This record gives sequence, C-alpha cells and structure tokens, in this order.
Amino acid sequence: MRKDLKYKEIIKRLTLENFDILKEEYKLNHTSMLGLLDYGLHDKDTLEDKRKILNKLKYKYQFSLVLKDSKYGVISDTHIGNEKDNPYYIKKCSNLLVQSDINKVFHTGDILDSYDERIDLTKVELIKLHYNQITRFHDIWPTNIITYAILGNHDTKFERLGIDLYKELSSASFIILGRGGSYINCSNYKLFLEHNVPSKVLVPPHYNYDVILKGHSHFFKFKENRNIFRVASCSNLQPNSYSLGFYAPGFATVSTTDGLVIDGYNFIKDETVHTLTLKIKD
Repeated sequence: MRKDLKYKEIIKRLTLENFDILKEEYKLNHTSMLGLLDYGLHDKDTLEDKRKILNKLKYKYQFSLVLKDSKYGVISDTHIGNEKDNPYYIKKCSNLLVQSDINKVFHTGDILDSYDERIDLTKVELIKLHYNQITRFHDIWPTNIITYAILGNHDTKFERLGIDLYKELSSASFIILGRGGSYINCSNYKLFLEHNVPSKVLVPPHYNYDVILKGHSHFFKFKENRNIFRVASCSNLQPNSYSLGFYAPGFATVSTTDGLVIDGYNFIKDETVHTLTLKIKD
C-alpha cells in the first residue's frame, strides 16, 4: 500500500477517542502520528468537520514527553562510529552535567554516523560496519544519565540497510522519541527538538512552541525571529558545510528555575556562550 493511501485511511478513521488505538494498530510512533495529523490538515481533500477533529487532536497530543525537572543537558551530532571518532567530548560533557546535578539529557540527532554511501563495500560489509557503530555506541555512551533522543539524517540512513535503531539503541536510560523532531513539555515550557531529515519523513510543523533546540548545524547560534537555538556538535569532527566558521564543539543546558534559560558551553574556550533567557511562565 502506498504511504499516502495509508495516511488517508488512518485520517479517515481518526476520532477524538481512538488516537492511541490507531497508533498501536498501525505501529506508528508518537511523532509519526503528529506528522500524520499535519498531513491531514494540509490535505485539500480533508473535510472541515475532520479538520476540527485533527486540530483538537494536534493540541491534545502534541507533546511526546512531559517532564518536571528544572535542569537538562542538550547534546547533538555526536556521530559515534565515525572513523575519526573520539569519545572525549561525550565523556567531558556527561561529567560536567553530573557535577551540576543534571541527570537528564536531550539529544537532537545524528547519534551515529553511518557510511551507507560507501560504494566500495558490499551490502553485507556495510551492514557489518553499521553494527560496529552500534557496538561502539553501547561501549561509550554514559549510562548514569537518562537520554531522550531524536534520530537525525545520519541515523535514518540505517533504515536503508534494514537496521532498526529504535530496537538497537533503546534502553531504560536511552529513549528515542522520534525521527527528525519531537515536542517536549518542560515545566510548562514547550520545546521542539529538531534535526534535518529527508523531506519524505513526516515531521509536524513548529506550532505552539517556546523554543526550538536544533541540531545538524554543528555550531551555536540563536535565531530570534523564530526562537531557534542551534546546538553545537558534541564531537571532535570537523564542521559541516553549514557551520560558516562558527564551529565549536560543545553542549547546552536548559534551566526552568528562573524563566527558561539556555546556555551553550564551548569546550575550546571553556566558557558559556549564547545565553538565551525567556520570561517566567505561570
């Protein structure tokens, strides 16, 4: 069955009461269901009565996760398994977070690196190489913090080889929330974790959020007109083509104690950079 036909079928069946039932029946994760709601809202053939139902469902279920802690870490673009991979920054980051009594972390994508474009290798060799990256992840990822992650464009390449990262990476301390994006409610602040993924992946639009925490770019930058806080890569890899000379390995922290405060920490300068503060919410 074509994907768009399946989406139309689910949208046709959706009511205000059966969101979770259909999610389980069609084996979709939460972010995919949110993307499906948006698909229906942008489909010109969707009737007005159905649009009202989809809108109500969107605002009821928009958050993949609701957390009440006051402090979190933010890590991005670790690219574990790259041939230049060095776990130094991951270890340093987790140590600094634990010293600050932070034990929950958001990962905004590109957990692993992938090499699916290697035309000099057979499919069997590529699969073996990718499973080596998964082994590497389990060897070096800190287990003393709880990580909530989204899959980035490098992570979604594993699917082309039939490798399910939800199955291979998930544990009690490492939870994958979705592909490309996920909404989180932190102490009444609405955050959206985002990473560039292939356009065919359904990711819900940025509705009703306070700040986007965005990976992929490998550098710190805050874009005021859309409240986008770009998070630098937590790795020793060279900057990608989007970094424009502002590359700095690092990580960020989120605090909701006195308003929403986001700090980007630069490993090279050993200092906090790009601080963002939003007003206190009731």
